[in-house]
Amino acid sequence: MRVLRLKRLYLPALSILAVVFLLLILISISTYRNLKREEKTVLTFLHQQGLAIVHTLEAGARAGMIMHNWGEDSVGNLILETGKDENIAYVYLIDSQGTVVHHSNPAFKSMSSAWRPKLVNEDQFLSQVRKLADGTQVYDLAKRFSPRQSLFMNDQHKDMMGQGHHMAPHQHSDSTIILGLKMTVFEEARRSDIHHAVIMAAILVVLGSGALFFIFVIQNYYLVNRALEQTQDYTRQVVASMANGLLSINPEGRIISYNQLALELLGVKETEVNETNLESVIGFKETGIDATLAGRQPILEREFIHQQKSGTLIPMTLSVTPILDEENICTGAVIVLRDLREIKRLEEKVRHSEKLAAIGELAAGVAHEIRNPLSSIKGFARFLAHSLSDRPQEREYAEIMAKEVDRINSVVNDLLTFARPWEPEIAPTNILEVAEHTLRLLETDVRLRNIKIRNKVKADLNSFLLDANQITQALLNLILNALQEVDDRGMIEVGADVNESRTNLYLWVEDDGPGIPQDKKKKIFEPFFTTREKGTGLGLAIVHKIVENHGGEVRVKSPLTGKTRGSRFTITLPIISPDNG
Repeated sequence: MRVLRLKRLYLPALSILAVVFLLLILISISTYRNLKREEKTVLTFLHQQGLAIVHTLEAGARAGMIMHNWGEDSVGNLILETGKDENIAYVYLIDSQGTVVHHSNPAFKSMSSAWRPKLVNEDQFLSQVRKLADGTQVYDLAKRFSPRQSLFMNDQHKDMMGQGHHMAPHQHSDSTIILGLKMTVFEEARRSDIHHAVIMAAILVVLGSGALFFIFVIQNYYLVNRALEQTQDYTRQVVASMANGLLSINPEGRIISYNQLALELLGVKETEVNETNLESVIGFKETGIDATLAGRQPILEREFIHQQKSGTLIPMTLSVTPILDEENICTGAVIVLRDLREIKRLEEKVRHSEKLAAIGELAAGVAHEIRNPLSSIKGFARFLAHSLSDRPQEREYAEIMAKEVDRINSVVNDLLTFARPWEPEIAPTNILEVAEHTLRLLETDVRLRNIKIRNKVKADLNSFLLDANQITQALLNLILNALQEVDDRGMIEVGADVNESRTNLYLWVEDDGPGIPQDKKKKIFEPFFTTREKGTGLGLAIVHKIVENHGGEVRVKSPLTGKTRGSRFTITLPIISPDNG
């Protein structure tokens, strides 16, 4: 992934480099072609100009010959005057042996580096481009110097007309004239083109470099911005995934940042955050937050109970760390809130288990001590009842004594049941069969009191790994408790179901009795706690123990939702079925 990302990042830069390189090549080719074209044009122009000058020299020489005052130095003077032109580098004349006869610059008359071309006829032209010692480029044009050719043609014409005159042969008839034209214009044009090409290339390189720099800046900005966004996203995910509530505040107590759990613990809606000062939610003085903001002293795991607007009390711990700037000035604080409800529940569960264990040990000892004397008392009461058959009143007392002994023995059996360590005998169990069997055991009491029983246990709840006897005992105790709460012609509902993910099994018993007072709800599962005169206070304690042995929990809701009376006991058991267990 990183290699692909680097390729994507460097692709624009490589594209710009390729474009710049291509444009440089195009500029170089264009400049080269322009130079060649200009060189050809200049050479053509110089050639034509040179021919014109040579013809002018010949014409001047002919004119001098006609004037009859033409001397030996006349050609030399003509060449000298012609060579004064600023566009002419030199003009010289050589004879048939290659000797320089006349030169526009007398100092170079005897130079050995002069060009000495060999011409075949008078109509032949030779040319070349050469560079002088000082670096000046010169276009040389060579031609036979023949001013007399046209002159002889004119003389012949005049002789034919009877007007001719006779002249002696010219001493320069086999001479060659060499004209050197300066190529300054071409050099200036070439320098201008090269200069223009260099400037264009420099501009292109600068623009390309600027574009590359801009792209690298943009890419670096993008990378930094992307890294920053990824860091921020990761930080947000970490903060949102924390098991504790986290928020930060400024020195005035305004909430700057937070996670959702912190708002849930405080009971503050997300839409209210901007308008909420944390001090109005948590007392800064009571929790010590004001001291942290003022004295920069951190707070570690300070326990307190927070009351939400709804009235819900949540035990939690609070840790506060000041935020200090470079000058050690407090600019706010970071607050960590830890929910203690589950810890408190587990602590309460541990205390309850320890209490039950202690009571169980005591109950077992008491039960064993009581059971043997009870057997003797019961036997003696039955003996008295039989012996006093002729004395009805005394016999009634003996029978009452025997019944009370049976009741005490029942309590002792409950004590032994509660104190006995139970290990569930797990086996595939049909919940509907367990419920129907339990209801059959109570059928007589239900019919006598004309109480309506609604069985809402689903028929497909089978093959759950449970101890059928213990679950029957727990369900029986809950229904018995409901029978004692409802009036005659009352209603009891027994039901069972599973959650959508089939991870938990729910068993419930609901009645329409008067309900359980709020101050007694936390005590109903404690041994020997009862609200009835003849209750033992062990029925619900046994239910609690059975459910705990199965790794579940039992809860009570009273009054029922939308009503002012009624109770509902719900057993929640983890599902361990043959299919997934």
